[in-house]
Amino acid sequence: MKNRLVTPRGFSLVELAVVLVLIGIVMTMGLKAVTATLENAAYAETRAKLERLKTALIVFLRTNGRLPCPDNSGGLASGIEASTCTANAGEGYGIVPWVTLGIERDAALDGWGNFITYRVANGHPAGKNWTSKTTGTPFDINELKTPTNALTIQEVNSAGSALQSVSTKAVAVFLSHGANGYGAKTTKVGARMPYGDAGAGEQTNASNLTFFIKRPVSDAAGAFNGPYDDLVVFLTPDMLLQPLVDDGTIKSCTAYCPLTVSCSITGPPTCNLFGVPAPTPPACNGGSVYCPAPLNPACASGSPVCLPPSTGCVPATTANIPIGKAPVSCL
Repeated sequence: MKNRLVTPRGFSLVELAVVLVLIGIVMTMGLKAVTATLENAAYAETRAKLERLKTALIVFLRTNGRLPCPDNSGGLASGIEASTCTANAGEGYGIVPWVTLGIERDAALDGWGNFITYRVANGHPAGKNWTSKTTGTPFDINELKTPTNALTIQEVNSAGSALQSVSTKAVAVFLSHGANGYGAKTTKVGARMPYGDAGAGEQTNASNLTFFIKRPVSDAAGAFNGPYDDLVVFLTPDMLLQPLVDDGTIKSCTAYCPLTVSCSITGPPTCNLFGVPAPTPPACNGGSVYCPAPLNPACASGSPVCLPPSTGCVPATTANIPIGKAPVSCL
């Protein structure tokens, strides 16, 4: 038999094209998976930083008796709060003043490397000024009972068809402008990123100084309120003040007790708690410096009638007085 020479057969152009297409599909799928993983990590990092900023704000309030102004300088970020921010709403809108808060610069950057926006209630719109204990209308512990309207937070309703207010009492807002960075202040230039191509909700967060939109992330062009990738957290008076009441930094006497006073001929006057069930706590006993209510002389003759405190609830010392007030009165 004659030996036949077998010529090796290679891939045809069609087969090579098919293989290249398959490789491209696999690489594209892998790239999308990697991109999605990185995006999820950036969102998780940002959410964690926003929560830590809330804690940093409470610590600053505990130490200074006020909230910091933002870094609202027009140039490169310094991390230092403005010396005052009470002239208009725009002065209360800036970025996190990380130096003033005593935290690292990285803590003021979101997961995409942009500065986190910070808005504080500074008396504009009309309401309490949380950046000063004396200028304008200072806040006090009574904000726990009757918080003043300040900044409004809106969310999309359950039907996904309209915005609804979830709070009109917010006094501090932290905002990450998300992956696209529309409206964010970067680390490289002083001006904020343009936001003309942003969705309606993102444009609101980048331009409106009175209310903010907080809603789920969506890249759908047809989504209600437009595409959206911002992250928003806010603090109300109770979120800021209640931790300080709980740890004893400030006293809650005027928030809860001297509004009504009762007495009897057999014992000292006691404070009735305002909105808090019995028993009356020790801080409201008749012997406490926080409830120095004078007795009506009629009490001595058997009539259970007392006069309310004429000067309010007065601490004995300057320690642990309600934030925003002088020691002479905590009303």
